[in-house]
Amino acid sequence: MKILSCDTSTDVMHLCYARFDEGKKPYFDAEVARLGNQHSELLMPRLLALCDRNSIRIKDLELLVCTNGPGSFTGLRIAMSTFKGISLATGIPLVSIPTLDAYHACVRLYPGPVLIVMDAKKKRFYTALFVDGERVTEDLDATDEQIQALLEPHAHVLVAGSDAALLKERLPQIAHKLVVAGQEHLDLSLKLCHLGLEKYRQQGADPLFQGPAYVRKSDAEIALLETIRSLEETHD
Repeated sequence: MKILSCDTSTDVMHLCYARFDEGKKPYFDAEVARLGNQHSELLMPRLLALCDRNSIRIKDLELLVCTNGPGSFTGLRIAMSTFKGISLATGIPLVSIPTLDAYHACVRLYPGPVLIVMDAKKKRFYTALFVDGERVTEDLDATDEQIQALLEPHAHVLVAGSDAALLKERLPQIAHKLVVAGQEHLDLSLKLCHLGLEKYRQQGADPLFQGPAYVRKSDAEIALLETIRSLEETHD
């Protein structure tokens, strides 16, 4: 099966073309680039270049895979909307994977507790805890103090994800028990291909209406709610 995957949930773009043929070793071509806020301008050119150097046309792809959150509000929408557009235009099925599950897949063979973290700004992290390969929390939008309390029962914890080093820096009180994973996340897009294929075989493609899974309301939503609340108080 010919699969294209993408993650733009952070300022780093992960892009991969993979081909899984029965009886053969998987083939893949992955690209990782820190693009800041240029995902919207550079995703399609890089996607087309990736397909071109692998001599494949977009319409010949058989599965599209992207992350669905948590992550940057804008970043998540860029990958998902791009892939939804391709899916609608070509009929290629689209599958989305929780971002923290994708990061965990990069270190899933590690025994014991694994904390996946992404900087959520505002002195918080998007995070989830896995123990012996199994998820034990939902996606969390947690403060440093909440994470410290979550890890209290564990003597040692592997911290992985896009901002593992930052978490250890912010938690000096328990830094001795935190082991920061290396650069395993650099194969994130290949793991996405594997997870996407597995999910597609088990559940089929995502519903057409499915969008990003946000753990936190956007600043625009918060501002709107505050405006509505203010107007209601004025009329009371």
